[in-house]
Amino acid sequence: MSNSKGQRQVDFLKQVITAGGTIAKASFSIERGLGRTHPAYLLTLDQHGALTLQELPWTPELEEYLLHERPTQMDNRVDERERFANLLSNNLKAVEAQVGSDFAQAVFVEILREHPEYALGQLLAKVPVYPPSHGGASYHECRMFLEHAIVGLQNTAVLKLGYPNSPETIQLVGEALGIVLDDKFHISLRTQLFPG
Repeated sequence: MSNSKGQRQVDFLKQVITAGGTIAKASFSIERGLGRTHPAYLLTLDQHGALTLQELPWTPELEEYLLHERPTQMDNRVDERERFANLLSNNLKAVEAQVGSDFAQAVFVEILREHPEYALGQLLAKVPVYPPSHGGASYHECRMFLEHAIVGLQNTAVLKLGYPNSPETIQLVGEALGIVLDDKFHISLRTQLFPG
């Protein structure tokens, strides 16, 4: 068993749950600036009537636990949208490390252009990327990874977190994808600096 920070967070929450406690409330925060930094979960734990607030920095292990082992919805849509954007952004970063950021971002944009249900047309029109080369194994692997990340998140929202299989859930995932696009390509920042 690993003794990583993330594993210690999960072990702590498992101990609380095993002792009869619950996660009474959950929210997600992330600082914004020139990038998104310091993601964290704010969990209100109910331990036999005693409420405690725990701020736990985001780790992959904690995310896995709160998505799959102990599926936990965030208390509001804004926090859930930020959480989903963080997940998608981390997946994009992972594939960027394998195939290069320009190529991965071009494949990501290509996938999103094929999915009008996410309502990202206005943002996609402002994204400065060239179409990716479709030859080679890296294209297919990159595309499969990113498609799986997007569809997997949407399925997790419905099957694990209990969101309805409805246009509202598709919109929630679309808003998270929009945050990733905006952050990756600095769309809002470019609009502020160069209006018109």
